[in-house]
Amino acid sequence: MNPDGAVRGHLRTNACGANLNREWATTGEYEAPTPRRSPEVFHALRAMDASGVDAFVDVHGDEALPVAFIAGAEGCEVWGPRLKALQGAFVAAYARANPDMQAELGYDPDPPLKANLAICSNQVAVRFDCLAVTLEMPFKGSNPSNLAALSSGGTFQGPRAAALGASLLDALSHVGPSLRGVAEPAFGEADAYVAPVEDAAVVAAFVEAQEAALEKERQAAADAADAASAGGCSLG
Repeated sequence: MNPDGAVRGHLRTNACGANLNREWATTGEYEAPTPRRSPEVFHALRAMDASGVDAFVDVHGDEALPVAFIAGAEGCEVWGPRLKALQGAFVAAYARANPDMQAELGYDPDPPLKANLAICSNQVAVRFDCLAVTLEMPFKGSNPSNLAALSSGGTFQGPRAAALGASLLDALSHVGPSLRGVAEPAFGEADAYVAPVEDAAVVAAFVEAQEAALEKERQAAADAADAASAGGCSLG
């Protein structure tokens, strides 16, 4: 999506200096997208208009939160019971499919009707009345939601990012039959929508709880090893 910017080391801006996640709609007197300043967005949006969109995931990296999370369309005019149910079930299925995903932490949702439609996933949600989200992956490498990775000392890098991408298929398969033609999708209680929070105290408490759970696992493993060692001893 941003080849000329990427080779220059830019995370968001192309060679023209356009922030490609703020080029999806005109804002005030700032016209966007345009074929000269943001051709990537201009032509991608035209292609989506031609094909239609049933579900959409914009993949990003986040510098602030230490976890992978989903940002949704809560502030968009199309947000209601249908998209709420779809987003809740999508995130829940994603978290079940991959330990690097969780539902509790993320950007605070936009207030009703306050979404910035120049942002990619918001524009797509409104334009196509579809499930549209942003997947944020952590530049901070620990991702404490994944206890197995924590216990091995692993960091969130290429292989885990690839696995998280592969698990998108599980989440999309779960909600696929309800993406179109279902006014109010019916999912189970485990798929209920969870409003994420980014409050620093909540994030710190989450990390602390995960670290405590990891320490409990380590202690249980040590106790089991000690018991096995004691059981294997014999007097002679």
